[in-house]
Amino acid sequence: MVVIGAGLGGLLSAAQFLRRGQRVAIVERLAHPGGRFTAKTFHGAQVSTGAVHMLPFGTNGELAAMLRALGVPHHIHDSEVFASFHVRGRQVICRSVLQLAGVFGPRQFAEFVRLGAAMLLRQPRPDERTQTYREWLDRRISRNASPELYAYFERVCHFALSVGLDDVRYPEIVETTKNMFRYGAPGIVDGGCAALTGELERRVVEGGADLRLQHDVVAIEQTSGAVSGVRVRARQTGDEVLLRAPIVISNVGPWATRRLVAVPAGVASRANVAALPQPIPLPRGEQTTDAGDAEPSAPRAVASGLKVHLLSDESIIPHRGIMYCLDTERIAGVVQPSNSDRRLAPPGKHLLITHQLMRGDDVNVEREAARADLRRLFGNDFGTKIQILTMSQYRGEWPVNRAMQGEDVAPATGITGLYLVGDAVKPSGYLMVEGVAQSVNALLDTLDGPETHTPSRPPKSRAFRWLVAPPPPHPGS
Repeated sequence: MVVIGAGLGGLLSAAQFLRRGQRVAIVERLAHPGGRFTAKTFHGAQVSTGAVHMLPFGTNGELAAMLRALGVPHHIHDSEVFASFHVRGRQVICRSVLQLAGVFGPRQFAEFVRLGAAMLLRQPRPDERTQTYREWLDRRISRNASPELYAYFERVCHFALSVGLDDVRYPEIVETTKNMFRYGAPGIVDGGCAALTGELERRVVEGGADLRLQHDVVAIEQTSGAVSGVRVRARQTGDEVLLRAPIVISNVGPWATRRLVAVPAGVASRANVAALPQPIPLPRGEQTTDAGDAEPSAPRAVASGLKVHLLSDESIIPHRGIMYCLDTERIAGVVQPSNSDRRLAPPGKHLLITHQLMRGDDVNVEREAARADLRRLFGNDFGTKIQILTMSQYRGEWPVNRAMQGEDVAPATGITGLYLVGDAVKPSGYLMVEGVAQSVNALLDTLDGPETHTPSRPPKSRAFRWLVAPPPPHPGS
């Protein structure tokens, strides 16, 4: 079999099939594996390529469970608090949900309890199933009357999903929120995401995988509606070769995968592909072009974000969790991963990573908005004790999440033997790298039978532990 893309989904897929005794080739266009889940050393800091060195569900999540099943060495530092919140110019630490009363005040906290009960204790009503998150919120609370509470729901959505309130439906928020409480605290990977990617790379190479870095996939070949192989080209030499395989797993998203499907025999030119039935479905917002165009158009309503790495002379966040920002214009949240592993920052420094939703196409405007928020958060320390290390944005073909949360596609395509994994295939309620791991489980279920591999979710009762303290870590962590 051939795996296209050596990101997290591709590496996990390769490891799973190697464990089954399959021969596996992995094709990656970059000079390194990991995709959006790795990091580069810059000025002594581990600058992540996408993730913030964090697993959303920590040691209890599906990614950690898959790593344990595959025997991949790793260690995760779970958060010991629910979160902290920068509000009214100061940081408030909440070890439990009940301590949010100190963030919101009595009236807004009562509203929070009422909304939380509606989300977690009952299924969405028929009229709620088609509502966007913003429509649902606006019918229940006022941004002007309850600014901190409204900002709480908005910033969690921006940080966790990289989409606005208008771009995710309320039922998906319900499923995601339930999972966040059921699985427990997020966690930082020891050594950062690059260390974890490195262990996965070693596992697949030692397992016999043919890992071809700096190779472009030219086309996915098919015969009579079934995959027959992948044509690849070496970037350094330009040499092309056909890797024959009855199974191809694509980790590059449905849009890019559709472009790679070769023109079937008998079709005069790629310009005629638009008139053919399209075998690979696209998530909502990823539409095809007019009939005269040769390829699908670029994804439109995809998630996007801007991330800032900073180095600080002093510790800003005194815990291993997320600080949500309720009094900023753009920045939704900040993490300080060097709290878990000092090696992620240079000696004597602390690494901070902020994340915000991209609200426009002008990157310079977004960056200036980030700087304004950093001055709002850190005052005169910004630019002196706290310095920007890097700024990077994620959109287009490489966004934070490839498709809108809850609008994802299935692993199977209309071509026999061609399957999808990755961000655009994550099941409902699973976000970021947890969704990537679940997409691999979903692929295995597609091949072996429903719910053969996808584990059951933790019991609902476990979520109530957050009322007084975070759930304990997994015993194997």
